[in-house]
Amino acid sequence: MPDISSTTYTPPGVYVSDASTPVVTPRSVSTSTVTILGPALGYETLTEVLTVYSASPTSLSQRGVYASAVTGPPPIAAPVVRTLAGQVMVYGDDYTFEVIAGAESASMAVTQIRRLSADEGDLTKPSPNGLRDGDQVRVTYSFTSATYYEPTTFEDYDQIVSAYGPALMTVAPTDPTGSQVASPLTLAAKIALENGAADVMCVPTNPAVGDYRAQLAAAYKKIETNYRAQLLVPLFVDGPYDAHTSTNVMNLLADVKLHCESAAADGYGRIAFAGVARTYDNVTGHDQLAIQQSSKRLILAYPNKVLTFNSAVNASTEIDGFYLAAAMAGRLARNPVARGLSRQPLTSFTGLPAPIAQQMTRTFRNNLSRSGVCVAEINSSNQLVVRHGLSTQMTSILTQEISLTRIGDTLLQMVQTGMESSGLIGEPITPDMTTNVKSSLVGLLEQAVSDDTIVSYANVQVRQMSADPSIIEATFSYKPAIPMNYIVIKFAVDLNTGDTTGEQNEETG
Repeated sequence: MPDISSTTYTPPGVYVSDASTPVVTPRSVSTSTVTILGPALGYETLTEVLTVYSASPTSLSQRGVYASAVTGPPPIAAPVVRTLAGQVMVYGDDYTFEVIAGAESASMAVTQIRRLSADEGDLTKPSPNGLRDGDQVRVTYSFTSATYYEPTTFEDYDQIVSAYGPALMTVAPTDPTGSQVASPLTLAAKIALENGAADVMCVPTNPAVGDYRAQLAAAYKKIETNYRAQLLVPLFVDGPYDAHTSTNVMNLLADVKLHCESAAADGYGRIAFAGVARTYDNVTGHDQLAIQQSSKRLILAYPNKVLTFNSAVNASTEIDGFYLAAAMAGRLARNPVARGLSRQPLTSFTGLPAPIAQQMTRTFRNNLSRSGVCVAEINSSNQLVVRHGLSTQMTSILTQEISLTRIGDTLLQMVQTGMESSGLIGEPITPDMTTNVKSSLVGLLEQAVSDDTIVSYANVQVRQMSADPSIIEATFSYKPAIPMNYIVIKFAVDLNTGDTTGEQNEETG
């Protein structure tokens, strides 16, 4: 609109402009990140020489020391204390560790070593194995930095290896059926990236927290309010928690389901991709596991055994079903929001073990799919593909299709973050406020249509609530892109061949 009060000439006329404010530019919504939660081998080991005393303990140089053995996963050895001559000292007889908790967390704890005496009534006496005040010992121990267990985002695989250790062993185990996985977190992140994730958020589980179920629960809490954590892959690694038993697997599935549903209720939409260990006893089949959980926010991958190639030993090795789940999450992260997983190829694998492939008859696969299991199968082109992108809640197409849940989550986040950044909250409610709110909301919905997040929207209504005049209520409806799962073609044989009269060609001599 021209400035009529300016000194420049403005011809007479009527000037109209749209004064609706504010103009909201939606902040980008991250839909290409996969969040991996599980054990890694990124702890560090240090050996240092210390002087020990009975009256005053000596502090180790590093914080976050594992003062005793941890069963894991991953297992971490207890510290080893030797004299400079190489004699191994005995914990509880010759020395003890005293842990002083830091101000921030256990990872900041200071660990001290104190010499023990054979006669605690006389601290000047040597320990049972001859350790005296002022003697020097060589202490070898493991530790982690204060930030090691915090969520960290990576785009580069080499950085993941540097942080959490190599994915696979470089030497084959003596037991040919043994696992060749060195760092589950690294391997899952690698597979997610190979299948199309732009980046991965890694959350290592802390072995010092408790059993593995408790470790995963602590990891979930660290991402409760993180908008980037939309596609989760918890690694149900078998170990001391016995993640191969039906009861414990059901506990782990219930935990991640509850986390996703609670987070979604708070405005942080997320979907978990889960798979079980290759050692799963299968007392309760995957079909029953899916039926018991029944959540649109939980994807249960099958099979629980797939093959991948370990170049270090030049052979394929069998890995767990949660790595298949990581591939599915990576592929979904690569896709546009409205595209699900049905018939999508999965890379990183060399095939299925023969016993698994033999049992996957059409009837067997149909039973899994109708129960809400997301099955990967070998297609006619010898590719491993997702049969049907299903959640474990098969009550309707709105809950069973992964893409429809993802569309709703993405739209919610766009509207939530966009309206928050509009600057409207706290502004006085003037006669124009409902118009301002509506224009902001419509702008966000138009962006969602432009991004192909939704097909269309309708019935945008904005009103001031009468019971509480400080509330402006807005409502709308939207149409998502429904995935096409079936093409039905009918054909028939036509026996009417038309004119069958033959013509005879004659030769003239």
